[in-house]
Amino acid sequence: MAEDLPLLAGRSAATLALSLLDKAFSHLAGGAEEIYKEELLESVRRILTILDEAERRLIKWRFPSLEISIWEFTRAVDEIEDAVDEIQYHRLEDAAVRRGPVSKLVKRKILARFVPGSGLERLREAVVRLGHMASVVYRYYQRSVARRAPGVAAPSPSEHERYPSWIAADAVVGRDEEKGQVMRWLMKLPAEEAETNPVSAFAIVGMAGMGKSALAKLVHDDPQVPTNFDIVVWVKVSFEFRAAAVVSDILRSIAATEPGSSASAHLAEKLRDKKLLLILDDVWEDEMRGRWEDLLSPIRSAKRGSKILLTTRMQSVADMAATTIGGEFECLKLDGLQESDNFLLFKSLLNPDVNSEDYANLLLIGEQISKRFGACPFLTLAVVSHLRDDLKTSWTDVLQQHWYQIEGIYSILPSLKLSYDHLPARLQICFRYCSLFPRGHKFYMDKLVDMWVSSGLIPFPSREPGDSLPATDNVSILNPVDVGEEYFTALTRKSFFCRMLETDPCGGNQKEYYVLHSLLHDLAQLVSRGECARVDNGGFQDVMWTTRHISIANCGILTHERARKISYLRSLRTLIIESESCLDQETELLLGEILKSTKCLRLLQLSVPSPFHVLDRFPNLIHLRYISLISCDESHLHKIFKSYHLQVLKLSYLTAKEPDLSDMYNLRCLRSLHIPDNMSSKIHELGRLTSLQVLRGFEVVQNDGSRLSTLSNLRSLRQLGLMNLQNVQNCREAMEVKLKEKHDMRILLLSWNRYNNDTRLDDQIIGNLEPNREIQILHIHGYNGSVLPFWIANSLLVNLVSLELEYCIKWKSLPSLQELNLLQHVKLQHLFQLEYMGLELKELTDTNEPGIVCLPRFLRSLIIGWCPNLKILPTIPPSLEVLILKHVGFMVLPGIHQRESKTSVKSELTFVHIQSCAHLTSLDEGLLECQEQLGSLSILIISHCESLRHLPRNGFAALHHLKFLEMVACPLLKDGNTEGNILPISLKNLDMNPCGSIDVSMLLSLRNLSFLTKLTLFNCTNLEKLPPAEIFGTLQVLSDLSVARCRGLLSFGGLGAVSSLRMLSILCCDKLNLSDSPQGCCSFMLQELRIDCQALLFVEPLQSLRYTKELYICNDCAMESLAEGWLLQNATSLHSIKIGIAESLQSLPSQMDKLEALQSLHIERAPLMKLLPQLPASLSKLTIWGCDPMFMKQYEKDVGPNWGQVKHIAHVDIKSYSEEE
Repeated sequence: MAEDLPLLAGRSAATLALSLLDKAFSHLAGGAEEIYKEELLESVRRILTILDEAERRLIKWRFPSLEISIWEFTRAVDEIEDAVDEIQYHRLEDAAVRRGPVSKLVKRKILARFVPGSGLERLREAVVRLGHMASVVYRYYQRSVARRAPGVAAPSPSEHERYPSWIAADAVVGRDEEKGQVMRWLMKLPAEEAETNPVSAFAIVGMAGMGKSALAKLVHDDPQVPTNFDIVVWVKVSFEFRAAAVVSDILRSIAATEPGSSASAHLAEKLRDKKLLLILDDVWEDEMRGRWEDLLSPIRSAKRGSKILLTTRMQSVADMAATTIGGEFECLKLDGLQESDNFLLFKSLLNPDVNSEDYANLLLIGEQISKRFGACPFLTLAVVSHLRDDLKTSWTDVLQQHWYQIEGIYSILPSLKLSYDHLPARLQICFRYCSLFPRGHKFYMDKLVDMWVSSGLIPFPSREPGDSLPATDNVSILNPVDVGEEYFTALTRKSFFCRMLETDPCGGNQKEYYVLHSLLHDLAQLVSRGECARVDNGGFQDVMWTTRHISIANCGILTHERARKISYLRSLRTLIIESESCLDQETELLLGEILKSTKCLRLLQLSVPSPFHVLDRFPNLIHLRYISLISCDESHLHKIFKSYHLQVLKLSYLTAKEPDLSDMYNLRCLRSLHIPDNMSSKIHELGRLTSLQVLRGFEVVQNDGSRLSTLSNLRSLRQLGLMNLQNVQNCREAMEVKLKEKHDMRILLLSWNRYNNDTRLDDQIIGNLEPNREIQILHIHGYNGSVLPFWIANSLLVNLVSLELEYCIKWKSLPSLQELNLLQHVKLQHLFQLEYMGLELKELTDTNEPGIVCLPRFLRSLIIGWCPNLKILPTIPPSLEVLILKHVGFMVLPGIHQRESKTSVKSELTFVHIQSCAHLTSLDEGLLECQEQLGSLSILIISHCESLRHLPRNGFAALHHLKFLEMVACPLLKDGNTEGNILPISLKNLDMNPCGSIDVSMLLSLRNLSFLTKLTLFNCTNLEKLPPAEIFGTLQVLSDLSVARCRGLLSFGGLGAVSSLRMLSILCCDKLNLSDSPQGCCSFMLQELRIDCQALLFVEPLQSLRYTKELYICNDCAMESLAEGWLLQNATSLHSIKIGIAESLQSLPSQMDKLEALQSLHIERAPLMKLLPQLPASLSKLTIWGCDPMFMKQYEKDVGPNWGQVKHIAHVDIKSYSEEE
């Protein structure tokens, strides 16, 4: 998989060399050098040409001599880069010394250390070596061309996505909801669509192997399709998007004849007055709009209501299609299957024998396997093809392996790698770098771009064809950070990064982050071998002599030999070290030796507490661009201040209370500074850091010179946080910061101490802190003035994207912000006197057109909290995705803004959280009144609304995409006005807390909720029994049930009918074990059972359990011994038993040794236990806390009389106190 890496690395090095040689020869001025420069540039261009040719023609060669010579060529480029960098470092050092407060004699001694001749000689040697290696590469390439096999044609994506022959062509599971969404679009009547465009389009976007083509085939084969379309055509497009070829394919399908020279006109004639469904499968074209226009030209002659359905891996293709086609466009992002659906697919493809009772335990392993591999249908098929005929040996092995390590399914890689191969080289290297991070890592664009730039992946601003970057008139104005951000955006548009929005249900705070799908993460690790290495418990084998970037996730595996291996990496650019605990002395010394030897580092991230001994090696790291530390002391801080190339400095904690930051102004290249909030104002001559782009937490301090005027020269600032603005002395000082002149600034935080009572100047000062019109993110915190600044009141910040206003406690009104068309995020919190936005309450309630005042039209999230006097809002726009209302005075929820057209507007709302709205009495008005508009709503939380009495008239049944519903602490709720089922069939997670009298009706509405996977019942005091088997039996995928503090619960009802149940928790339901009502038998196999009363094990359906894996009994003070019979009937599967607070427990069953699968036994607070029985040989961990001291002595290691009984156990921890005491 990494066989292409030398070619890619050589190409990147050659491209860098072309730019770098200009810098190098600027230091080697002279006539002879100029002649040699042109010769060398020509040699490098020749290398770039042959590597481009090899990449373009997909030449597959593997000649060790050539590979080594290419790596040596890249190393020669590194040496030139390092030599130039060192010369520039000493010039920066020279300038710093000249600025420093030392005597002239001392300055002369220091400057004498820098001998320009030595640096120039190293540079000259590196240039000569580059020329030599360029000749060697070319010579070896010529030899390899003579010996290699002919070029191999690019494989078609479809060649790697064919199902095995034993799988039925229609083996598609779990896509009913997605198919329904596409079919609803297909069947939409023409009258509902835009009048101006006869063709609408729908894109299915998803990673390789997700089943895009299979879903499109399901739609194609649906019997409704031919009855609604005159012509249905399927065209496989793939890489080459040629309009003429697609047109010809359509004509062949329609007319069954070979198209002539005027194929486009012929097709237009054929489509006239015909309703067309065109399915374009596997489209890659995302750059050449003209190709799309050429295809659409004849298609637009089709009858109104014609459709184009396309499948693609990349969002950028969908965006291009939407822009070109125009009109109505919808997009479905096809993610992995749900765990339950993936397991159904897994089981359906197995040998029929495996589904029998004899292999029930094997199926539990299979269920874990199906969860492990990213819910990718194609990968599941490949794994099953490996396992289906093996009923004994391989299943456990597969569970422990990465999918690409499993013999026989490696063939999925070429299909997955096609997306990577389709990337430009500059995006490929940025993608490979992501392999340094763990699976599921949350990527933040600004942080990752800083790392890309600092590590040398984006060393200079330029563009190449195929970069997928937006056009810019003046490329020269772009700096590497701008280019890096555009690269990140390009990777997102090409669906390598998936954008996620994390919403804190408590505070409402949102964070945008990005993730790589687990399969793409695995791909990044495979294609980056030899360049990047992540070292964790998996071993050290990925560290090679060519490695440039390393992440060490587990310092415990470092040895002298491994540290030495890292120290020998002469081209190491990135070193990331992670540890949750402090390092021992030996590990610190090993890391110190690594830093001593790896002198060419550009990025160092030490996510390690107190790494002070490691930092002793800082003087050697003169090339550093990026330093990130958890903590640092003052002595090492001053060593960091001598890293004159430093661009990014991140320090979470400084040990000194009053650190000396006087030398920081020498870091003239510093562009991003992240230090504790109270430290930035202590930087001496901060205004000299003119490259600074990010400055957070600048604190204005009275009478010590830390004034806003210090920042006046920082014209490059993009992000600025100003704290304690109550200390600004006058309006003139506020003007001196020149915020309005900082045209690069995009993020601004203005913060006052909200406990300050002197607000005389606040109204004037905030007016003089007007930012530039380009500002995108604005936060105002703690402002105590009563006057709204004119630049907010008049909506002057037209480019604003995010606005947060907190603790501005005297503001009574805000504008509707309707004119800010780019505004996407608004957060209003602790505005205790706020009464209205836009119009006053009387005007809003009296108008006959409540939709006339609307919040910004493209708003995506609205968070309002602790605004008790805010009674009503303008209507919310259809674009809104997240709505959080907490402690707000609303009597009615806001409505959705309606356009002037009669067509009902569809809302994009996905997340709604309503909490502690004390005056809210009904959900039957406002937002939830017209549920057909809320087709995207997936999460609804309603909690602690003490006056709420009424649900919507039809409950939530019309919310067809609702996945998560939580109803908590609404004690007055009644179901008197609801009709029919309350819950929608799409529901996957239902959480019920005490909610008046609706508990029973909610449970009765569970019938046929075929997607429900998790059900939580907490403190439902009116509940006497769980639903009957007739209802539970319809819950086909319910896997997690938690029942707690339902004090009146008497019966499990028909719980035994839920065959999919895997996690069951029954706590504080005191009457359950007293029930005499008959119970059904058990049809499920539990992964985990959690109870607080062992007597429940003698009640059906728990009494009949088999194959349980984990048992947890907590706080059963009456339990004297464990239920031996129950344990024995689960002996083959039970691998963990945990007993918490068992004060009456006297002994364990005598046949404990027959629990052949038991691996862990944990017992807490069992002071009456005297002896242990014979324990199973499989046990690897024994924990007994809070036992009798005499019991502990009997099993004391090596000396206790009964030690021999437990010495075979790897981890034994017996002590007379409990960790919880």
